[in-house]
Amino acid sequence: MEDWFCSPQLSLSNWEGYELRLEQPIHQILDLLDENDSIGTFFVLGWIAEKRPDLIKEIHRRGHEIASHGYSHRLVYQQTPQQFKEDIQMSKDILEQLIGSKVYGYRAPCFSMTEWALEILIEEGFSYDSSIIPNTYNNLYSKFNLDASVSHSFKIKEELWEIPLPVNRLAGVNFPWGGGGYFRIYPYRYFHLGASRIIGNNGSFVFYIHPYDLDQDQPRIFNTSWANSIRRYYGLGDTYTKIQSLLSDFKCTSISQYYPQIGG
Repeated sequence: MEDWFCSPQLSLSNWEGYELRLEQPIHQILDLLDENDSIGTFFVLGWIAEKRPDLIKEIHRRGHEIASHGYSHRLVYQQTPQQFKEDIQMSKDILEQLIGSKVYGYRAPCFSMTEWALEILIEEGFSYDSSIIPNTYNNLYSKFNLDASVSHSFKIKEELWEIPLPVNRLAGVNFPWGGGGYFRIYPYRYFHLGASRIIGNNGSFVFYIHPYDLDQDQPRIFNTSWANSIRRYYGLGDTYTKIQSLLSDFKCTSISQYYPQIGG
């Protein structure tokens, strides 16, 4: 749960100058979940929670899990351990005060998790992380030596569960299959086939989407590579109907409900 400008390319001090646009797509997602008797996990930026506290309360009131995406959307490996500790403390405190209950989960910005950050998550009272994607070609993602077949929960530390993001291994290459820009780029039937394959092998499939993935009128402000531009902006107008199909074709629940062992 971040907005179109919440990028590591922009410092936090610049965010104030941009329009918040995420409320409409968040309500679209909430309504689709309601229509399909489904619930989700919302990994929320602390900065967003400060700006739209009523929206966070509404998400929680409608039965969805609130988890942390950090406060400032800084890549984990570009922070010092102390900076990271302060960032997740701030986010966790804001979210727990808003919803009146404990936050168990964390997802790193751009899946930038590190080994030392996992230890800090434990220190700060998190029960699970969902930030690791088996090695892929995306240079922003952290590189953990995780087999592509691992798409289910496992204990990454004695006191911390990992809920990895799925990949499909095709022709010896790991292709991200969790959602986001990849969901927009892949034809729906192709995405469905890959998701079904992962579910067949592991019993479950972790899907994610950003609010801006549904916002086809968002400003284009980022000077980025051709490949990253496609990943960021391609297919925005089709996301809503593809999510409709996904929620119709698969049963969806939150991470903490599917894995009750992680709740403390």
